[in-house]
Amino acid sequence: KHYVDSAVNSVIGLVKGWITLYNRGRANGKPEIIKRTVYIKNTLFSFRNGILKISVEPNKRYLTVDLAKYSWIPKDFERVGCLLLTEKELIITVKKDVEPKAEKWSSFDVNLTNVTALVDGKVKVYDLRKLYHIHRTYEIKRRKIQKLAKLKPKASRRLLKKYSRREENRAKDFMHKLTMQIARKLREKNHGAIFENLKGIKKRILNGSKAMNRKLSKWNARNFQSMLEYKLKWFGLDVKYVNPKNSSKTCPLCSGSMASYEGRSMKCGECGLLMDRDVVAVLNLQMWGAGFTPKTLNELIEREELSNEPIHIIT
Repeated sequence: KHYVDSAVNSVIGLVKGWITLYNRGRANGKPEIIKRTVYIKNTLFSFRNGILKISVEPNKRYLTVDLAKYSWIPKDFERVGCLLLTEKELIITVKKDVEPKAEKWSSFDVNLTNVTALVDGKVKVYDLRKLYHIHRTYEIKRRKIQKLAKLKPKASRRLLKKYSRREENRAKDFMHKLTMQIARKLREKNHGAIFENLKGIKKRILNGSKAMNRKLSKWNARNFQSMLEYKLKWFGLDVKYVNPKNSSKTCPLCSGSMASYEGRSMKCGECGLLMDRDVVAVLNLQMWGAGFTPKTLNELIEREELSNEPIHIIT
């Protein structure tokens, strides 16, 4: 009975969210509980000597969890935050106090099949084709299932839910491993990260076409940014977001306008600089976010021969 207020608060939050969507003309049907979750108040659990003890029934039944058994939980946390119980898992938030800062900065441009980065003066490209393939595989499966919807509606809904969850888990696992790999490298160098501010980007570029919608559904930019951000902040490293407008169309040398040349190359109409569009983007993000000087930029372009193909990293 001590979880009743949590259930009530969840429903209130659901209804408030639906009202907001309704007022914006974006509500579809009536509010519906899709995921059954229970928020566990801090008065209903205790944490001592690495053991989490959760009250299930007052003074009678308890759920105990030894956090030391789970290798992916950070060992250096200071306290347990909120707990969320779903039908199949317990979500635990761990906290520690940090003051994010950075000596130097690395910039990241997230594309459909790669992440281009400027780290310690070197351009690197992290391959996302495996992640794209995961999304593409389940997209094809969903199309086949949707063809059966009229004949077997219940079975099709069950299968869609099953494969959507499987796609989400595989994509999340891939992204967690990639962002942890990057976060550890940045921690070694004491680098913060500079990202494009992509808030509302999908809404702005949607043009109503199915092809664009499918393409955007496979773009993992915000997931990459959020996962890398919280890992970096856990390590005490800061994150900056900059306006991405024309980041791949502005010459990093003279600020002139660049136009498509061949393939993914961009050419400046003022100084003639020829460079990969993703490299142009990370150079500009670096300058706009951290004050990358033209002298350093010239040295970098000459040393790395950035008019050529950047370094590729297979993950």
